Amino acid sequence: MSKKILFITCDRVKIEYGITSGLYNSAKFVVDYLSTFMDAKLVSVTDGNGVDKVVTEFDPDIVVLEALWVSPLKLNELVNIPRHKKRKWIIRIHSKAPFLANEGVALKWIYEYGLIDNVLIAPNTKELTKQLSFALPLGEYIYLPNIYKFEKFKDKSHLTKNDKFIDIGCFGAIRPMKNTFHQALSCIEFAEVKNKILRFHVNTSRIEQSGENVVKNLRAIFDNNCHELVEHKWYHHKDFLSTISEMDMGVQVSFTESFNIVTADFVAANVPIIAGEDIGWMPKFLKCRPTSQKDLVNRLKWVYRNRWLSKITQKIFLHIYNYKAKLVWRITI
Repeated sequence: MSKKILFITCDRVKIEYGITSGLYNSAKFVVDYLSTFMDAKLVSVTDGNGVDKVVTEFDPDIVVLEALWVSPLKLNELVNIPRHKKRKWIIRIHSKAPFLANEGVALKWIYEYGLIDNVLIAPNTKELTKQLSFALPLGEYIYLPNIYKFEKFKDKSHLTKNDKFIDIGCFGAIRPMKNTFHQALSCIEFAEVKNKILRFHVNTSRIEQSGENVVKNLRAIFDNNCHELVEHKWYHHKDFLSTISEMDMGVQVSFTESFNIVTADFVAANVPIIAGEDIGWMPKFLKCRPTSQKDLVNRLKWVYRNRWLSKITQKIFLHIYNYKAKLVWRITI
């Protein structure tokens, strides 16, 4: 009999935006891989009170809670229900330390998770796994990386474009840590150098962690020059891949990241993208410092001249990362 593993996400994001989140997609990619050699399932619940029902119904050996949304008090209650006592419980963390610092209860909850029997804490970076093991040594930590699944989508890259425009995508939720405004300024400078009209594409239907001021300033800067801010809704994953296939380039130069699915999506859509230094799986020549406009503008110029090399290299690096990540899951679970 194969081992059974159940992944559970909180569908608050789905309720608010009517579609799946990056966190849900991240879990789905892992489940799709694990399903090739074990009984794996992904479900969503509205809150911690829904966990008992779905776990009882599926009866897994391992329960994986995606992100920090079940309180330690509730988790302790669940773990100590007699029918759940033999299960292993894993809390996956999808952020690095600087982002966690913005979540008021994050470290308190992680510490309290570590005091519960049969609970493992699983960051998606080796760095945070090591940091937490030193800072909160009572917990038990394991490294469980992201996996990316290449999906079929309607590729629009072949469509004829107007040469006077350059389309650069900086997608994802709007948060201060995403550094969107700085990237917009850098892309404007790059477009001016190339004598192009920039169309800077963002998602403004999902604003988090006081990102409202970022959106206001983005709109203000584009209201006062010849360049365009293109505001997009939040898409289903395949529709998103289709949309970004129309871009010339992408930027994801955040202040902090762990894996970053948007970057991987650009790679899958065969569009070159420049990332921040924290996205470890990307090649160095496609990364830059998040506070240096000169660095980002120079990277944009280089990628614009070397699109083919950029696309090939970033895809090779993502495949290498995927191979290693799958090995980690096979060995650990």
